[in-house]
Amino acid sequence: MKKRERKAQSNNMRHRKQLVKLLSAVMLGLFVLIGMRSYAAIIQHENNVLMEENAYIQAEIDSLSSQIVEETKITKIEQVATTKYGMVYPTPDNCVKLGAEESEEQGLAATIRSEAYN
Repeated sequence: MKKRERKAQSNNMRHRKQLVKLLSAVMLGLFVLIGMRSYAAIIQHENNVLMEENAYIQAEIDSLSSQIVEETKITKIEQVATTKYGMVYPTPDNCVKLGAEESEEQGLAATIRSEAYN
């Protein structure tokens, strides 16, 4: 009978060891799962912060684009040219001919070329 008792105790010990190993594996799995969940929460928070920054930057881009459109309108350019730089529309009185009469036959490009290299 002692043999059977020892065998039963041995089986009980083996089952307990297997149970402890199983519980250890389950606990380790839970810890890994909890760690992964917390890491995912951190990543999600960083993603939310980056999305807010992206929205802010996109709003700045839209604002700058509308400012570019406003500043490049022909009326704005004309106003700056006439008031700040004193530019005027050409009239026969304020036009200057380049070179002699013979250069008129050559054309504007030839006149500019000859004036630049002389």
